[in-house]
Amino acid sequence: MRRPLLVLLVLAGVLALPAAASATLVYGVQPSRGAPSVWVANNDGSGATRLATGYGGPTISPDGTTVAALRQTSSGGSALSVFPATGGPGRRLLTNAGFATVSWSPDSSTIAAYSGHRLQIASVATGAVATLATLATGRFSGTAPSFSPLGDQIAYARATSSRINAPSDVYTVPVGGGAPTRLTTDGLSLNPIWGPTQIAYSRGPHRRQDFPRLNIWLMNPDGSNQRQLTNVRVPTLVSGLAPLQWSANGQQLLATFGGQDTDQAYAVDPNTGAARDLGARRFNGTAPAAISRDGTTVLAQTGGEEGPSSGQNVVSIPFTGGAATVLVRRASTPDWNA
Repeated sequence: MRRPLLVLLVLAGVLALPAAASATLVYGVQPSRGAPSVWVANNDGSGATRLATGYGGPTISPDGTTVAALRQTSSGGSALSVFPATGGPGRRLLTNAGFATVSWSPDSSTIAAYSGHRLQIASVATGAVATLATLATGRFSGTAPSFSPLGDQIAYARATSSRINAPSDVYTVPVGGGAPTRLTTDGLSLNPIWGPTQIAYSRGPHRRQDFPRLNIWLMNPDGSNQRQLTNVRVPTLVSGLAPLQWSANGQQLLATFGGQDTDQAYAVDPNTGAARDLGARRFNGTAPAAISRDGTTVLAQTGGEEGPSSGQNVVSIPFTGGAATVLVRRASTPDWNA
C-alpha cells in the first residue's frame, strides 16, 4: 500500500548524502541479574556510556547519529525505539519488530524490519510507517531486509511455510510502494545482502532432517547472472554460509557460517570465492556483526550464547586474518558505523 507522505520523505532522503560523523560502536550488556542495557563507545571501546536500560539488540545508523534498539513487551513481542547516539530519551517507531531483523537505509532516514507477516519501513524523522509486503502464508526467511545502495529498493527472502526446509526464494520490493519482484525460482535461496553492484545470497540443496547445505551465490539486482561464489564443505547439523555485509567498494564480503550451536565469522573474496574462517571455533565461536567500510576490519562477538557466563566479548579482527582485539568485555550484539 502506498503512503504518499512517507514516499516523499524517503525519496528526499535518498537524494541526500549522509552527513559526516565520527564512527561509533554500540553493544548490549546483559548482567546475570537485572535488566539488559545498550551502550555507545568509540570504536576502540573507550569512552563507553550507557544509552538505555531495558533494551537490547542495538543497531546504529550509517551516519552515526541514531541508535535503534529493541525492548520486549508484555505480549512477548519486541518494540523498536530510536535514541540519539549522544544520549537522550528514546522514541518508539514499531510496536513489533523481529529480533535481528532490523536494517537501516543508506542515508539513515529509514528503518526496515519484519513484523510478523509484514515487511515494514518507518521514517525516523516522522515515525510514519508503511507496509511494503504482507505474507498470507509462509514466513520471511534468513537475514534482515537489505536496502539497495540508493535506498530505493529492499531485498528479502520468503519461505512457503515454517518448516526448516520449506522452499524459499529472494524478492525485491520498491521502498516507494509497489508489487514485489521475484528474483529466484529455485526454492533454495535466502539471506540476500545488497552490495554496491550485485546481490549476495545463500543457496543450497535441502537435506533430510537437517539444515540445508548453503554456499554463497551472486546475482545482478534484476536477478540475472545467478552464479555460485563459494564452495565450502557443510557438515551435518550446520547450514553453511550466509552473507552478512559488503565493504563500501564491494571488494570484501563478510559472512557467517551457521547452524546448531555454530556462528562463525568468515571472510569471503567476491572475486575468487575464497572463504576463510576468521578464527571461530564451534560451541565457542566468533559471531560476525559488521565489516568496516574500507573492508579492513571485522566487528564480532566471541563466546557462547548463554550470556556473560559464557565469556562473551566484543572484538575486532583483521579481515585478512590474525589475532582478535578485545574492545569490550562481557558484552554482546555489537554494531558500528566504522
